[in-house]
Amino acid sequence: MKTKALTAAKIDTLAQRLSDTPIEPIASAKKAGDNFARLLTARIGAERAALAFTSIMTAETCDQAEARLTLVLDYGNPDPAGEPIDAPVDESKAAPAPVVCKRQADVDLAQTGTLPTAPDFSKPTHARFRAKLAQIVALAEAGDIAALQAFEINPVSSSPKAMARYRDLCLIAITARAQVTA
Repeated sequence: MKTKALTAAKIDTLAQRLSDTPIEPIASAKKAGDNFARLLTARIGAERAALAFTSIMTAETCDQAEARLTLVLDYGNPDPAGEPIDAPVDESKAAPAPVVCKRQADVDLAQTGTLPTAPDFSKPTHARFRAKLAQIVALAEAGDIAALQAFEINPVSSSPKAMARYRDLCLIAITARAQVTA
């Protein structure tokens, strides 16, 4: 999958989410990017903005860029896409992500390209993990494989274990979809 650069119009749309006043359209993607970086820095601070800007601008699709901006703004995730990958990987030839899942039926369903249902975190014991689960759901719906793979989860209790299982199943489903369309 080739990476397409965001257009000036799309960058303006992202920048508009950061500004209370209407933004004048900018014809140059470079100038639109500079304006977006300035607005992002003013909104979340220079250190976080540097990481977030790179992550958003290197998204493969416009939907992924929007999802990453949403993660930064709504959930405070400073690096929604994780570390950049050194060399591009042909996903059609890459081995599927290892899954630690005891439910073979869930794995089989994910291999058909169907995204799994997110775990139910409505009980009070899961309250502190709801924001992280929402981030994973947003990344899965955007189909952002790199960000899902980079999303760190420390599976020390039932909530993080459920999130890790869900993330791994989403990776299988998104990879299966990519192989079908390739």
